[in-house]
Amino acid sequence: MKFKIKILCIVCCCLSLSFVVGCQIRSQNMTVETSYVQSTEAVFAEFETSKLNVSATTIFQKPITTVGITQTTALSITVEISTVPATSETNSVTMQNSVSATCAGLYNAKTMECLYENSVDNKIYPASLTKIVTACTALKYISPDTVFTVGTEQRLVPKGSSLCLIKPGHRLNLRDLLTGMLMCSGNDAAYTVAVNVAREVSGNTDMSDYEAVTYFTKLMNDFAVSIGAVNSNFLNPDGWDIENQYSTVYDLALISAYAIQTDEIRNIVSRQSKYVVFASGENITWHNTNALLQPDSKYYLPQAVGLKTGTTAKAGNCLIAVVDIDGGEYIAVVTGCKSNEERYESVHELIRLIK
Repeated sequence: MKFKIKILCIVCCCLSLSFVVGCQIRSQNMTVETSYVQSTEAVFAEFETSKLNVSATTIFQKPITTVGITQTTALSITVEISTVPATSETNSVTMQNSVSATCAGLYNAKTMECLYENSVDNKIYPASLTKIVTACTALKYISPDTVFTVGTEQRLVPKGSSLCLIKPGHRLNLRDLLTGMLMCSGNDAAYTVAVNVAREVSGNTDMSDYEAVTYFTKLMNDFAVSIGAVNSNFLNPDGWDIENQYSTVYDLALISAYAIQTDEIRNIVSRQSKYVVFASGENITWHNTNALLQPDSKYYLPQAVGLKTGTTAKAGNCLIAVVDIDGGEYIAVVTGCKSNEERYESVHELIRLIK
């Protein structure tokens, strides 16, 4: 049975839907406390303590009800609700008390079969998980051997960012910039990648730094849509909290499934550390922020392949992990965790569900 409800909105961002169509809807209020410590010298992306309030999250139990929302005009939204008979079997499991992340999902990396889901379609701040999209977008257009010069775009890097310590005048190839961006979550590298790729793709070398970032984020969104990640909107290359930048657990899993099949990205995110010599002669050793890859960490996971950590005040502590279990690869995504420890514990709980 299908119902169409035409809703006129005076303020689109304040849309609230309330209905019962044989489905279970639960709203919950949460307070998430995240701790993060700025690290520029140690090159690790952790941040100082702050607090996040997440409230009124609505979870639609699948496969009982599916909801599709299509924006038809600036002030008109059409909501299609279709009821699906409940069955005794489902491909995903719900274990709300065992995985404490606010939103979480576990997927087969090849088929995207869902093994676990909790609020996977909720809009979330993507934090540095955004950098996976930045890397995929850059490699779509530019050879990893292309050399770029770090420049005035460094003035756009937010204060308090995690850095890989590149400086104006340094020359690095794209591969090394992506290494600094993905391994130690360098926001400085993300902006150098964004502006240089934008100028190369557009053919406009006179484009300002701001214009170049705007152009690059359009490329990011085009890439996301092209692989089916249609419920995301990226407005910067580093994932710094900004209004109207969002993604979902499911979209991030789709993006990660694509990324881990990209050799350049896989080779970066699977390493514990890397010694790099810049094209301009400087050298540095970068260490991966992902504790799953570090043998001396209590969260070390031998089956881990990669991918990326992320932490901001509004996103909480986030982690995407790709693991290889008996020759099959799986993607675990957790967001909104209260602490660094909670994100790793949540991923370990998800991995235990793989049989």
